[in-house]
Amino acid sequence: MEKDKNPKSRNRLKTAGIVLACGLAGVIAVVLGFVLADALILYAYENSGGQPMFYVMERTEPGESMIVPLTEKDFEQHPALAAVIRGEERNPSAWEWGYRDQRVVGGTKVSYAESKALHDAYGPQGERGLYPLTEYEGAYYVILTTWP
Repeated sequence: MEKDKNPKSRNRLKTAGIVLACGLAGVIAVVLGFVLADALILYAYENSGGQPMFYVMERTEPGESMIVPLTEKDFEQHPALAAVIRGEERNPSAWEWGYRDQRVVGGTKVSYAESKALHDAYGPQGERGLYPLTEYEGAYYVILTTWP
């Protein structure tokens, strides 16, 4: 009983509570700082005057590349992909874009978020960083994104 009435015991608990509250507030401040920094960086990119581009190149043969078949879900998730491969942004060039077995079939401007999503889904993969080929209706495509 004497410990409960001891003022030093109450001060230790009060000090421990203050330290714990300050530590928790510090962790929350750091997390919010990272979220704010990420938002500010994305805002700066979006308002820098440049905009990411999305290009699709068609290949005649898949070679030894990994092949990812495109589905309706892919076109629903990425409207730019549907516009370039199926629709209004499709404008195939000649078959001589660097190599005689590939050509650009189209491109369009996309948002930074869409560019990142496309890059994550169809960009370089594996240890060697090779682009997978996507396949749609018997044609093979390489999907590229660029940032200004």
